[in-house]
Amino acid sequence: MGDKNRNGVDMAIDLLKSLTDAGGRARTADLTTSLDIPRPSLHRISKILANEGLLDLSHGEISVGSAADRFVDRRRHQFDKEHLRRISARGNKRASRPSLQAGIQDAPGPVILSAPHVRSSSRPLRIGFSNASLSNPWRIALVHSIEYGAARLGKAVERLSVRHAGDDAVQQCLHIEELLSEGVDGLIVSAAGTRQVDQSIKAATEQGITVVFVDRGPVSDVGASSFVTSSDAIIGQMTALWLAETLKGQGKLLLLPGEPNAEPAKLRLAAALKVFANFPMLEIIDIGWTNWCDVRARQISTEWIGKSRIDGVWCDSGQHGIGSLLAFQDAGFAAGDIPPHTGGDLNRAYKMAVRHKVPLGAVDYPPSMGLVAVETLHAALSGQWVPKRIDVPSDIILTKGHATASVKPTLWAEEHVRWDLPDDLILHAGIGESYSPGSFRINYPGNSYNRSAAQLAKAVQL
Repeated sequence: MGDKNRNGVDMAIDLLKSLTDAGGRARTADLTTSLDIPRPSLHRISKILANEGLLDLSHGEISVGSAADRFVDRRRHQFDKEHLRRISARGNKRASRPSLQAGIQDAPGPVILSAPHVRSSSRPLRIGFSNASLSNPWRIALVHSIEYGAARLGKAVERLSVRHAGDDAVQQCLHIEELLSEGVDGLIVSAAGTRQVDQSIKAATEQGITVVFVDRGPVSDVGASSFVTSSDAIIGQMTALWLAETLKGQGKLLLLPGEPNAEPAKLRLAAALKVFANFPMLEIIDIGWTNWCDVRARQISTEWIGKSRIDGVWCDSGQHGIGSLLAFQDAGFAAGDIPPHTGGDLNRAYKMAVRHKVPLGAVDYPPSMGLVAVETLHAALSGQWVPKRIDVPSDIILTKGHATASVKPTLWAEEHVRWDLPDDLILHAGIGESYSPGSFRINYPGNSYNRSAAQLAKAVQL
């Protein structure tokens, strides 16, 4: 940057780049030296930029100004728009009435960015994925999405190594140590959610390893670059509000959340309970943890059908929602008589709701967050600033004729369901219209015979 013939525009660009590299703030004297710009020229350029709000000047320092927030907000909007386009499973098939999803979220705060990681090596990336478990179809779809993301990077990736911890925190810590010993440049982690795991990840970040969380985040601050997820609060709020309004604010509710130790399930239930508290005529007869297992949900629902009237069933996912629907069928409920349910994700849940005329409200938890996590890790390792938190958007999905005063669909269940694909398909995987978990094959560095690490792990278990 020592070219004496640089014009003012070049100097301004160099100044902004240097501030970016310095984390947004630097001493004027240091910038004069590093940029090789005469102090009067630096003062004149920085004052012009400050007048436009792009810089702040104070006490011998120059920092990024408030107007830069507009650039960040615009970039975030573009980022969200692109991922919404990519993960939307049914393209432009949208219900005609708009969503009020944004209206019940907490007011968004400023976007917090993580500084890029500067690699000393120019070789292709070695990526490790430490997965909490393979306990249900959604988690298999997450693995597929991450593998799909790695394959899309092509020659930029030397190897993707995948480990599944079986919801065992000790095992996950061992896996993280193994991946570090293999020389990974970055880790994607779906955490078991204990401080023990946090300590292992913090040790990795202190060694200079870039970490991106997906789905399940850490318990404490471990210095990760980003957490890619989807709003569990929105899932809980929207489905609870829809169910409460569908029942006109009164009736008996059976609540069937997922895994009691899983962060997403706890957040969804807390958000739903907060909504239900606003409807004093709603009675919660039980909160039955299902471990996202349809058999367990079927057992709980069967027990309550035998001893109480049930006006609505709140499920945080259709993975166990189908168990409740089956219980009502077992009890002789005809099509059109099964009470309203919530819970999406699983293709079979949508098939059953549509086929048996069950009012259904859902917000899918998109496995495509795995693809986004890979892209985010790649960006961070390529020298880009990345958001500390990324919420991958999803649709509000209702069966036709069941919109409420506050909850309008962005997609009808009848449009979302895939009659041509298997029951165990998890929707919003971001892999493409023809994605089917049973026949999924993928070619990326580090796998065997184009088979998914999820499929190989299941084969070993059998």
